Amino acid sequence: MRPEEEEKLIEAMPPRIPILGPVVSGLLSLFLVSSLVFFGPFGLFVAPLGIIPVARHEAEGKNSFLVWFPVLILLFGVWLSGGGDPAFSLFLAYLFVVVIPVISLALWKKSRASEGRWAAWTMLGTMFLVLLGLGVYCAPASPQERLMHWAQESSPAMESLYSSFGLGRAEAQLMLDRAEQAVSWALPAAFGFYLLGILFWLRPRLPLLGLSLPVGNFEDYRSEEWLPLLFAVAGVGTVFLHGAGRWYALNFLLTVLGLYFIHGLAIIRAHLARWFGRGWFLRWGVAILALQGPLPLVVAGLGMVDAFHSLRPRKEDDGGFE
Repeated sequence: MRPEEEEKLIEAMPPRIPILGPVVSGLLSLFLVSSLVFFGPFGLFVAPLGIIPVARHEAEGKNSFLVWFPVLILLFGVWLSGGGDPAFSLFLAYLFVVVIPVISLALWKKSRASEGRWAAWTMLGTMFLVLLGLGVYCAPASPQERLMHWAQESSPAMESLYSSFGLGRAEAQLMLDRAEQAVSWALPAAFGFYLLGILFWLRPRLPLLGLSLPVGNFEDYRSEEWLPLLFAVAGVGTVFLHGAGRWYALNFLLTVLGLYFIHGLAIIRAHLARWFGRGWFLRWGVAILALQGPLPLVVAGLGMVDAFHSLRPRKEDDGGFE
């Protein structure tokens, strides 16, 4: 290869984030994830950045286990030494936000599976572990009863917080009463939706991290083929089971609907990209609009229909961008 050709090839490659040592990478990722515990809603947007230094080790063929495992041991040791709820919360946050996504990337790199399969196995495997852990922790009481009790204990603090924002006490109480039901039934699924957001925030940034995985255009994304079967089983369980059985079935059902929601967004993007391009403003505008009111169920429905009959634009359609 001639020197000028090599220079053009280097310029065409995406810039790479520098790799740090395992100790520095672990501490940096822990610092970023701690925002989720200590900075409230703001941390929801900062914490996923903790994946980057750990994923860089995985991309370079180094063992990311040497980065995240000592952090988990450190947090677990602090908790056992009397660190209390903050240490345990940080342990769970680091496990959920950093360790699970990085392990899923490592497995994806080995299996070279489709994007839909990667997302489905990561989400459903995580949901299985979350539900199993909550079931064991709450025994002999049902998980739903224990979560309802926790939500009721947290109500006074949340009511004071809402009141400080100018919301009337009666309105705050009404919101909390509704939230208690939602928390008791669907809190695991809410964590799952956050993980799903992290995975699809991470997905287009994999080349920047140096991970060569089979990532295509978002509008070509398709769900795993066997999701309709799981949707049917979880739906039947939600309707006909009672107590803890319905709680487990409902959270799996909501997880499947979340995966189909991403599928539906890909269909909408495929149509809009032909006419308006693929700008970031369009991407975020569609995603935010799709979260309003009953639209998430409509978007998820598009994903389910597309699993059986393609709703994507045909290549022979006239006009727009291909």
